[in-house]
Amino acid sequence: MSVKKAVKGMVKPFYNFGKKLWYTTQGMLAEKHIYLTLEEKKVAAYQGKHQGKRVFLVGTGPSLNAEDLELIKEEYSIGCNMVYKLFTKTNWRPTYYCMTDRVYARYQSEEILQHVQVPFFVPKSAAKRMPHKGSNVIKVNDIYDYDTYEVQGRFHHYCYLKASVMMFMLELAMYMGMTEIYLLGVDCTNTYKKNGHFAKDYVKSSTKQAEQSRMEQDLDKDNITAEELWNHNYLRNIQAYEEIKRFADTKGIKIYNATRGGQLEVFQRISLEDVLKKESERER
Repeated sequence: MSVKKAVKGMVKPFYNFGKKLWYTTQGMLAEKHIYLTLEEKKVAAYQGKHQGKRVFLVGTGPSLNAEDLELIKEEYSIGCNMVYKLFTKTNWRPTYYCMTDRVYARYQSEEILQHVQVPFFVPKSAAKRMPHKGSNVIKVNDIYDYDTYEVQGRFHHYCYLKASVMMFMLELAMYMGMTEIYLLGVDCTNTYKKNGHFAKDYVKSSTKQAEQSRMEQDLDKDNITAEELWNHNYLRNIQAYEEIKRFADTKGIKIYNATRGGQLEVFQRISLEDVLKKESERER
């Protein structure tokens, strides 16, 4: 381990503790409608906005297809990252959009903003790295801690970041009051391998290189293979999903996995057709 990384490891817990204290103070004031920044006010405006509604959270796994998105075009939905690459094949557009990856923020966000006009939620640590920020970008306080992940249910205070943008999307959906959440295109398979996403040209080559470099720094190891990268991320993903499920269960929030295939088994499986059929029968 390098000296720089060792020092950073010692300082980080104190830095994060300070951030938590400050963000909690801001959040408590926000609950009394006292906002220290415009961003806090923007985030707080979404608390309970869709109470009791259902929502589809759309990932970018290889199983995702335009036909399924067309089926949910009248539903509340949250998209992420480069899912806009399917916009030319469907009339579906997400109600909200999210991005948490710092590398994506630096190398892909300009392109995303050209295609996304809906409210775009981004953690502050990623927003700092965006070359330009559109008027639809809403910045959320975050704690980036490689080892810690907690769901505290107060999005206007702060949220932890871990493993995947989907955790951020799940917390946002619950904060908005959604009580029935369906995951679509959340395969939880190796995103570092060929065809790891729904599109072959999912990210630019410069993004891939930067992502590889970042992971090598994080793991303090050179020339990491796609398999090693994914094994590391998969465990972190599953741990975070399990933590979210525990929290959702205590709040009576139902999370289902409507993804076609994949390796995510934390949430109850359900087919997209069955979800839509139940809704159709309910409306009769």
